[in-house]
Amino acid sequence: MSQHPSLQKHRSSPSAIIVGAGLGGLAAGIHLARHGWQVTIFEKNRHAGGRMNVLEEAGFRIDMGPTMLMMPEVLHEIFSIGDRDPHDYLPLTKLCPAYRILWPDGTTLDMGVEMNCLVEQVRRIQAADAARVPALLAAMKAKYENARYRFIERSFNSPLDLLHPTTLVGLLKALPLESVYQMVSRYLTNEKLRQAFSFQTLYLGISPYRCPSIYALLPYVEMEFGVWFPIGGTYTLARGLERLFTELGGQIRYCLPVDQIAIQGRAAKGVRTADGCEHLADIVVCNLDLPSAYQKLIPNALRRKYSDGALAQKDYGCSGFLLYLGVKGLSLTHLPHNSIVLSENYNEVLDQIFIQRALPTDPAMHLCVPTHTDPSLAPPDHHVLYILVPCPNTQSNICWETAAPILRDRTIGKLERLGLIPNLHQHIVFERWFTPVDFEKLYGCYAGAAYGGLTPTFFQSAYFRPHSRSEEIENLYFVGASTHPGGGVPIVLTSGKLTAELIRKDYYRQILRTN
Repeated sequence: MSQHPSLQKHRSSPSAIIVGAGLGGLAAGIHLARHGWQVTIFEKNRHAGGRMNVLEEAGFRIDMGPTMLMMPEVLHEIFSIGDRDPHDYLPLTKLCPAYRILWPDGTTLDMGVEMNCLVEQVRRIQAADAARVPALLAAMKAKYENARYRFIERSFNSPLDLLHPTTLVGLLKALPLESVYQMVSRYLTNEKLRQAFSFQTLYLGISPYRCPSIYALLPYVEMEFGVWFPIGGTYTLARGLERLFTELGGQIRYCLPVDQIAIQGRAAKGVRTADGCEHLADIVVCNLDLPSAYQKLIPNALRRKYSDGALAQKDYGCSGFLLYLGVKGLSLTHLPHNSIVLSENYNEVLDQIFIQRALPTDPAMHLCVPTHTDPSLAPPDHHVLYILVPCPNTQSNICWETAAPILRDRTIGKLERLGLIPNLHQHIVFERWFTPVDFEKLYGCYAGAAYGGLTPTFFQSAYFRPHSRSEEIENLYFVGASTHPGGGVPIVLTSGKLTAELIRKDYYRQILRTN
């Protein structure tokens, strides 16, 4: 087996190989490269960004993954290296409203707006609940500060991390142990408003009826820090990270899948790629979805905690069915950049997704019209429509070859039936869809779970979530949504930072111990 000479171990500076150029892998690579590490990323696809992908065809430029960015200070922090201007890499525009929630009976609520505007809207829906909104958002602010500073921005790799006084205080502040929906219901009596302030857990792949209330923070984050969209589309973030990584001396080798982590004894020494080469490095970082990484890249005989059987018993989040549409001749001025279209039978749809694991009969959806903010994403007199429908992952019995066109028709039919986009089907000039099977095949998402793989239940969060440092193999680390601290663009970037800090700390501690 041959070795690629440019990737052999260097004596002058430590070296790292990263498997996958997703956001977490790029972030970890940037934080290592800025401290003098020699970093090479192997990416099986032709592009960086992982699930933050882009579809460019027929004059349309359509983001395939996230369409909203939050916590801009986290996004800008990674670009603030040396004298760089973050805006040169990521030109952001604030969206107001962040999104509009639409119910089938015509009720609407704009989110991510000023407090007085939000309270007035709530008053029109349920007068008695209006006075309670500031208290609810204050409670969500406390949840945010507790989660961010005691859990999200701290590594958890040993029982001592769990027993640290900061963590114990955070656990006490997380009480009572209730779901996001239960917490919201203590403040609001109207069912629509309860949905409006709790549905956001679907972006974590979990029902608001199950999600721990420590995650009841997104409505506050949206209002306090805003929701943002980069000119050029959200894929601009991936390209900005790729550019920064290469400027710092990092190398990305595209279209070269990693077939196996090269292991000597119980320590990673590099990777073996599909071309038959072995590439050596001091440490290996895996940005592939952690359950898939263990299953595909490490022999089962070397795994104890994460054997194939143990991985199958984990709790995995839901997935998404996406429609990417180019439309012509439609006036969409009545719609904002982002809309959340909820279902008449909200509970029934959640049961279909999470309990029955069936195709939703009345699909809820996230509808994005990015051409409102950036018309250059489509030809003149055209719009881009991005539609995301929460659905079961591939652990269901759904055959997506037959289910995809059915769900497509239900989704478009609902938009037409509600009068949101009349005669939509007549104006479609470009169309693609993306299913849970595609998440599994293209991105390596275990069970096609689109939002970070493992469901963020209490016992799959913080210390109980897979650690950044492998518990099975020395010199092997993980980064991305399936490890601590979890999913979401700013959280994954934080994962890259935490993992890089841990790698440097471990490496130099080992050097001192050896000397």
